[in-house]
Amino acid sequence: VATKLGPGFPGFQAYHTSVKVDDLEYSFSGDGIVVGKGVASHMRLPDKPEVAYMGLTSLSGDAMKKHLTGFFKRGSYDLLRKNCNSFSDCALYFLLDMRLDPTYKGLEQLGHMADRQAGIVQAITEGNYRPNPSADTFSVAVTISAINKLKDSPSFGFS
Repeated sequence: VATKLGPGFPGFQAYHTSVKVDDLEYSFSGDGIVVGKGVASHMRLPDKPEVAYMGLTSLSGDAMKKHLTGFFKRGSYDLLRKNCNSFSDCALYFLLDMRLDPTYKGLEQLGHMADRQAGIVQAITEGNYRPNPSADTFSVAVTISAINKLKDSPSFGFS
């Protein structure tokens, strides 16, 4: 599930994304992984959410939440480095061995690079964006690697 955030500019658009399994939506915010009915996390946004069918899985949303909660804890959200799109990318990989289309992460990656190099996002937001130290060690690549190790374990799928 994806909803555009703001107007964007050529080649770059911000999005809020989440993953829907059956009738439950899984999203990531400052509260950690949040579970809601329908597309609850998108309802407060002005644009209409786009729902895309991604495939069938034998894994449950509960199993995905259980295994990803350690990576996406309450208080670890960061607007540029560990956000809803990071979570959706990892959740899709857990459930379907698919990655989130990079289009949905383009603006935040540009923003992170610009802020890391020159503090641009902090300056533009007049200090309203401050990197969350709880996200300093987070990496989507490391999380994907951990998911692979979990799935390779003989007991996976039996918990």
